[in-house]
Amino acid sequence: MNSMSVLTQLDPLLESALACVFDFDGTLADTEGFHYETYRKLLREQYGFEIDWPHWLHYIGRTDPDFHRMMEGDYGVVIDSPSLMEVYFRTLCAEQPAAVEPYSWVRPVLEELQRRGVVPAVLSSGNLGVIQTCLHHWDLDVFFDPRNIISVSRGDFTKADVFASPAQYIAGFSGTSADLVLFEDSIHTISAARSLGVSRVAAISHEYNHGIEGVCEVLL
Repeated sequence: MNSMSVLTQLDPLLESALACVFDFDGTLADTEGFHYETYRKLLREQYGFEIDWPHWLHYIGRTDPDFHRMMEGDYGVVIDSPSLMEVYFRTLCAEQPAAVEPYSWVRPVLEELQRRGVVPAVLSSGNLGVIQTCLHHWDLDVFFDPRNIISVSRGDFTKADVFASPAQYIAGFSGTSADLVLFEDSIHTISAARSLGVSRVAAISHEYNHGIEGVCEVLL
């Protein structure tokens, strides 16, 4: 899909928007394949088993400790989550920025938001350092106030907290959830956002989120 087509589709959503909130993994870039291959290599080296793609799809959208517990039941192993995550995130920071590219529509959309004076923010459950490293490598960090690259991975607050009180978390934004446009690839997150007043959603379709076309205004 070319950038002009995307901007045309998004125009009605952006018309009165004050901020756009972007998920990171699967939304700004298709990272799942790289994450899967990275995890598969680490699990094979450290725990001696091969994770398969169908199981990986089942884990998508969960925090790392959560799906580690699921892996333990699925594969009969005991996983040291802190140790595995330390190696995993270090590997992502070193390798993902060059191995994965953002979607072609991302830069034109961010440029359009800049032109309109709409505040962009990243809201992700992914590791903050990995996100910052990727955005910098892709030369996209210039579009974001550093305070608006937001990760909920530490558990201090949730995405739902941000949707409920966005002005508390998004720098330079003083509106409500009704003034947001959400870019997301998780049906669960979209449903939570809608329940908290977010009424405009651009969704990204993947093989693991069947039905997402029914919960968004624009499908990318």
